[in-house]
Amino acid sequence: MRKILAVVKREYLQIVRTKGFIIGTVLGPVFMSLMLVVPIVLSVITVEEQETIAVIDASGEVLPGLERKLNDVRLKDGTLRYTLEEHRLTDDLGGLRERLNQKVLSKELSAYLFLPADIVSGGEAEFVSEHVSDFEKTQDIRRALNSVVIEKRLKGESIDPQLVSRLIMPVPLSTHKVTTRGVEEDTGGTFLVSYFLVLILYMTLIFYGQAVMRGVIEEKTSRVVEIVLSSMKPYQLMAGKIVGIAAVGFTQYAIWTLFGIALATKGRALASSAFPQMDSFQIPTIPPYVFFYFVIYFVLGYFLYSTIFAAVGSMVNNEKEAQQLMMPVIMMLVIPLLLIMFVMRSPSSSMSVGLSLFPFFAPMLMLLRVCILLPPFTQILGSIVLLVAAILAMIWLSGKIYRVGILMYGKPPRLPEILKWLRYR
Repeated sequence: MRKILAVVKREYLQIVRTKGFIIGTVLGPVFMSLMLVVPIVLSVITVEEQETIAVIDASGEVLPGLERKLNDVRLKDGTLRYTLEEHRLTDDLGGLRERLNQKVLSKELSAYLFLPADIVSGGEAEFVSEHVSDFEKTQDIRRALNSVVIEKRLKGESIDPQLVSRLIMPVPLSTHKVTTRGVEEDTGGTFLVSYFLVLILYMTLIFYGQAVMRGVIEEKTSRVVEIVLSSMKPYQLMAGKIVGIAAVGFTQYAIWTLFGIALATKGRALASSAFPQMDSFQIPTIPPYVFFYFVIYFVLGYFLYSTIFAAVGSMVNNEKEAQQLMMPVIMMLVIPLLLIMFVMRSPSSSMSVGLSLFPFFAPMLMLLRVCILLPPFTQILGSIVLLVAAILAMIWLSGKIYRVGILMYGKPPRLPEILKWLRYR
């Protein structure tokens, strides 16, 4: 045990003293905050630019209503967001389109809109622009155009459009989540929190697992391992390396947790003052057991995957060779990400339960179920027991591979050779 602790201490101090660890620990929370905040900020920022759109109204009856509807879309300074420029239909429609195309390309126009003569009876309008990726703009045009055409159709049937608008007014529906603590409104916060925690778990399992693998490869290529193994057994070196890097992970998580608490208490007030639209987003109350299970599944997931990464590192001579052997391991971490939406929609289905009990998927999928809808304790306990059993099995298998592979050089072993290693005593 004393030799294992010596390796743990060496691995821990060797990593936490590096500039990479310090920079990563500081910039990690900043990067994750930007990943959350920037999309929200960009979604509430509108483009402060007036645009001119040409309109060819072959029907001769839609343009006035379209102008009236778009008058409601204005910039922050009160000016119109869109100005419409009428172009009367001529016999040479192709020539007119070509001239408008040139104006769009030369930036004289933002876009042009073609309204066919039968638009009220079901004709298809065309919106032509140099780029159509501004979904806010196309949505504004589509909404205004639909409103005008529907009004025309209703009036054609002698139906009052205002009466219809009142009758088909959508019903506001607020979503609330019932828990043992009571009922609270949920505007999508549960989804974001669940996805965020699972994404963190995915990234850290890969990051720290690869850190174990790189450490093994470095010691193997530098031949330091030959000296170290003269004073201890291979499994002691592997165990010390895995536990030491786990301690690094806990240190980093502790710092990030303090940052997260500060961000949760102060960051929302600052964001709301800058962007009042964010007040409508309610962060759900996160029960303490979520963080408890997060730690459990991080620890178990780390030990499961780090033993595999250690075995991979012992079989290769450099990281380039490791890429091929890593692919099956990485896929075991990617597949749960692909299953997130299914489990979120149906967390209690038999398939979701089965997937979350599978040891290689359990760290992420069972944590996801805990965040969304707390499963029965028997299922959580079952996943933990299966994970522990899988870890013990992988330690046994990886230990056998590690003790042989760590002292072997040359080209990576093939599957028959690895199976032969497992039979060694």
